[in-house]
Amino acid sequence: MEYEDEVGNDHDLNNDDCDDIINSEGSVITVGLKNVAVGPPADGNDATTSSSSWCGSSLCRCILLPAVQFHGFMKKLTDAFGWRFIFISVATYGINQGIGNEFNSFTTDYFFSENLHLGPAEGSTYSAFSSFPWTIKAFYGMAMDMIPIMGYHKGPYILVAGVVGSVAWLLLGSIRSISVIGATILLIASNFGRASPDVAIDAAVAERSIVRPELAADLQALCWGALGIGGVIASLTVGVLQDSVGTRGVYLVGTFTSIIIAIPAAMGFLAERREPPNNRNVCQNIKRGFGDPIGKWVFLVAIIVSLSSVALGLLSVFGHAVTVKASVTFGIAIFVVAPSVWIFLGKVSPVLARAATFIFLRGALQPSTFVLKYWYLRNDANCAKGFPCLSAEFIGWMDTVGYLFMFLGTVFYQKIFRTWSYRSTFALAQVLMTAFSLLDIFWVTRSNLKIGMPDEAFLFGSEVLEPILRRLSHMPMLILAAKLCPPGVEATLFALNMSLSNFGELVGMYLGSALLEMLGVKRGEFNNLELYIIIRSLAKLLPVFLIKFLVPLGSPDADAIDMSRMKQVENKDIEESTESIDKDVGEEEEFPDNDFKGEVVSMVSKDGYDRILHRASFAEGDVGGIR
Repeated sequence: MEYEDEVGNDHDLNNDDCDDIINSEGSVITVGLKNVAVGPPADGNDATTSSSSWCGSSLCRCILLPAVQFHGFMKKLTDAFGWRFIFISVATYGINQGIGNEFNSFTTDYFFSENLHLGPAEGSTYSAFSSFPWTIKAFYGMAMDMIPIMGYHKGPYILVAGVVGSVAWLLLGSIRSISVIGATILLIASNFGRASPDVAIDAAVAERSIVRPELAADLQALCWGALGIGGVIASLTVGVLQDSVGTRGVYLVGTFTSIIIAIPAAMGFLAERREPPNNRNVCQNIKRGFGDPIGKWVFLVAIIVSLSSVALGLLSVFGHAVTVKASVTFGIAIFVVAPSVWIFLGKVSPVLARAATFIFLRGALQPSTFVLKYWYLRNDANCAKGFPCLSAEFIGWMDTVGYLFMFLGTVFYQKIFRTWSYRSTFALAQVLMTAFSLLDIFWVTRSNLKIGMPDEAFLFGSEVLEPILRRLSHMPMLILAAKLCPPGVEATLFALNMSLSNFGELVGMYLGSALLEMLGVKRGEFNNLELYIIIRSLAKLLPVFLIKFLVPLGSPDADAIDMSRMKQVENKDIEESTESIDKDVGEEEEFPDNDFKGEVVSMVSKDGYDRILHRASFAEGDVGGIR
């Protein structure tokens, strides 16, 4: 860590140097761009003596330092963007999403299982369908860009989402007798109340990052930090709430996670510039948006993804023949969505099209459900049959462990795997996740008890390893999605990439639910659960076979043009190999700057993206995030 003294000199800081920060002339710590006053020296002695009498010990001052740095960090952002914008950003990411998502995901499984008495296949299907608002984030972005409400593009949308979410939480907690369809509709509204504001705040953060690019990373740190802290707070409390006030009580408490964004949105905390009347014509805005040489293809894919997500959700919920549901779901994913992404985003950039297709197929080819949670929940049937029978409070604590190790997984990736190629990282992550997933067989066969390992210890171990592997798999995808967004449509295209990721996982859940039905895995019996785990685990290897064809060459240190260049090199290598020409096609002189630019232009759209490639650079890993 470094700090800056009063004359602008940088100094390294370690635990033995905490005394040096507080000086004898006014006790000032310089953090970031601002001087933050800590307090006056206790007397006129030197810095060390003064600070010792003021705080009492070096340890105390070193503990205080992070708080002072956080104060400086927040002051820097509030001075630049205003406290109102910082408040609504933290409220959206930290409370609405961080706490709201954890409350929703934790409680919904109990709600479907214990209140509505659904089996694992049905519960997973309805749970997956209720989360489809997260798969159409790019559609929200299109609406916000083209259809201003009373002249504003973001604030009214956040207000509507906050009101809809509040009503949904309130009704879920108040209605004593509700049908499965009614509950699913309210859960869809609740998810909409969190997914839509995410897009609006992402766009607002992107706009401010353009104005103050030196603070872009700080804004991302604020948003992701708030999300993580909110998730930890929620996971620490939701288990206790579930045991004490029940599922409906948790839903009622969750109402405040939507109210907290509706109020500042209504009060204009985003400080948006109101569009003049001549810019509020919806038809003209839509025509202008679809007339953009890049945006029209992005919008087209967003519409296809949104319609496919709704159609598959309705099929999974209302369809009866499991083989028909599975076949149609797989067919739409493989023969409609994937080709559409490949063809239409290929008009923007072939590298982008391949990567986006992989982002979607990676989730779609991996069946998944919440069946294990149905298996280890504490209820009379599970406890009587010798299943783990874990309390809600314990599961909440495990979620907390998961959040902490997810953070460690991020650090682990940054320290070790950041320089690895995308292909190597994705391949390693999938292989490790396959091996880890197979360990569930050890649990469901109760082999852990035979060797004296309690269920709690086994679950704790999984909560340590799984978040690290998820980060290892997820981080390169986030970076890749950000780097491949061309200038001018960064927010919309990043939202589309995250929508594709979410939709792929949703397809995987629909296929997983169908697989449970085919195998006859039912609530209270869980026959063939071991076979389901084997199939689910081995399916995680399928994306490995797509990596060479869809994932671009390069690492997170490479930009989009570098990845395009590497693809050209790879294609040239393949061609020359077929001609048995032993030549090193990777040498730099093979692609001098001027020639390379021409080749990159030939890879991209004839509609104008070539001009952008010549004059603009791509985002360098500042991720605005899917939640």
